[in-house]
Amino acid sequence: MDENKMPLDDNDEIKEEAKEPENKEPEKTEEPEVKEQEEKKEEQKPELPEEPKKQIVRKCGFWKAFAIILFILLLASIFTHGFRFGGITGKATAGTGVSVTVLSDSRCDKCDTTGLIAQLRALSPDLKVTELDYNDENGKNLYDELGIKYLPAVLFDKSVEDTAQYEKLQMYLVPAGDYLSLRIGADFNPEAEICDNGIDDTGNDLVDCEDPDCENSLVCRKEIKKSLQVFVMSHCPFGTKALDSMEEVLDAFKEDNIRFDVHYIAAENPDGTFNSLHGQQEVEENIRQLCAKKYYESDYKYMKYIWCRNKEINSGDWEDCAKDNGMSVTKIKACSEGDEGKELLREDILVAQGLGIGASPTWLANNKYQFGGIDAETIKSNFCKYNSKLKGCSATLSSDESAEGSC
Repeated sequence: MDENKMPLDDNDEIKEEAKEPENKEPEKTEEPEVKEQEEKKEEQKPELPEEPKKQIVRKCGFWKAFAIILFILLLASIFTHGFRFGGITGKATAGTGVSVTVLSDSRCDKCDTTGLIAQLRALSPDLKVTELDYNDENGKNLYDELGIKYLPAVLFDKSVEDTAQYEKLQMYLVPAGDYLSLRIGADFNPEAEICDNGIDDTGNDLVDCEDPDCENSLVCRKEIKKSLQVFVMSHCPFGTKALDSMEEVLDAFKEDNIRFDVHYIAAENPDGTFNSLHGQQEVEENIRQLCAKKYYESDYKYMKYIWCRNKEINSGDWEDCAKDNGMSVTKIKACSEGDEGKELLREDILVAQGLGIGASPTWLANNKYQFGGIDAETIKSNFCKYNSKLKGCSATLSSDESAEGSC
């Protein structure tokens, strides 16, 4: 579900105020344990990025983080032997190889697939990788043919179905024409306006911020004073802690009438379903929390549901948290399990995608300034950089220097 947090390779970018430093820090990715085969030499594994030491904000799009985790944790174990699935299973002859087509867009500054392809090749020597660019005829034709929306796309040849390890991969693949597309949460739409290149990319005579496509782009956002937003994944431990801290923050600013909102980080698949870093249970909880917010937004009542759920976020028993806080289980259930909830998530994740946010938690002060933080004092201090005259800024809130990190 890791270099700058929103370009493509390692993915974490430290952001201070409105500036975007160029220094990139790699995100920690744990290497899975791979069974050693007797009488064989241990194979070399790709070098993994180290854990960043500071609060970071992903600038590359959620797909990158998901891809790194998936390729390191999943593919390392599946492809350790280079797709040579002969031997016991007899499903494919040694050295046959499986083909992967990586379709990207050279105009996208967060879509550099170099590291991803290098990892694929390092993990599977027999893997045949073809790279296509949307701006070339072959790439554009393939994009149109498959009917996909977001790039980059990692497209497996259907020969992967004949491998012994397909069963392990299957849950991460969705049909796309003659290919099987890896669900990596890509979020760059090549048919949309690019908001900072001075070019009319869509042919509607509207350039950059003039185009409606750029409504959610950070570069085009207008400053809204006393506004605080957070972008999370509902099952991310760093995100849940950050949301828990908001109980203290909201209390400190109760006389200031600040505007607070929660948004979610996920991606829509070509078939209309969703994927999120922590799996389907996270998708479902994201939707429930959005339904709670829709119907119980007044006085941030929905946050009581979220704070309750965070105590046991991995439990499927959410109904008590709704009932105990005066919310209708029937209403939330109908919303979250029907088209209403799906549409709420579909619209909400566009905000994070438009801003290029993929790390949980990521904060946005005054609709424009990104920062990271988990404990109440860090959140307050960053918010007050842009709202220093608020009464709540004089409060000293709980702090924890060890509270850092992101999903």
